[in-house]
Amino acid sequence: MTSYFVDKRPFETAVEEEKIAEEEGQVPQMTTFDRAMKFVLRWEGGYSDHPSDPGGETNFGISKRAHPDVDIKNLREETAKEIYRKEYWDEIRGDELPDAVAISVMDYAVNSGVGQASRALQTIVHAKSDGQIGPNTLKQVNVATEILGEKIIAQKIVMQRSDFLCGLLSNPDYIPFMKGWMRRTHSLMTKVSGV
Repeated sequence: MTSYFVDKRPFETAVEEEKIAEEEGQVPQMTTFDRAMKFVLRWEGGYSDHPSDPGGETNFGISKRAHPDVDIKNLREETAKEIYRKEYWDEIRGDELPDAVAISVMDYAVNSGVGQASRALQTIVHAKSDGQIGPNTLKQVNVATEILGEKIIAQKIVMQRSDFLCGLLSNPDYIPFMKGWMRRTHSLMTKVSGV
């Protein structure tokens, strides 16, 4: 079975090293999008063509099925990030969400679709669940953030995602991916709890 985990260091160690490096001025301050992409790419990895992957051939998590005109095998990381910004980050309005919420919704969107991730956020903040983050959803996120805090909202998104993934167990095609998806979800919980 192919491992999709690229960086072999424990996630908590990598996060701590990143924080120390930023505090010491060794790396430039990262935007929330940069931090979300660092997390996403850590799990999406490089090129693969797993027979059970419904996306088919993928590189950096960008699938041939969703992007038939892209040369997946030779895709560069910067081009993948441009795709992620346009098709995921901008769609979830990541620049307008609190950091932990943006990261949790972004990774959920990459793994399960923008609509699914957006509906999860909308359900948690009691906004109309239409799968598109708009002004009403953003308003409800702000209200919920004032009451609960961004980390609690982000954690609720991750828990909802775990429930969603468990519901996929009835499809045998997804079983080879479940362990990795759950590890990723647990790692995301650690990430958003420390943002």
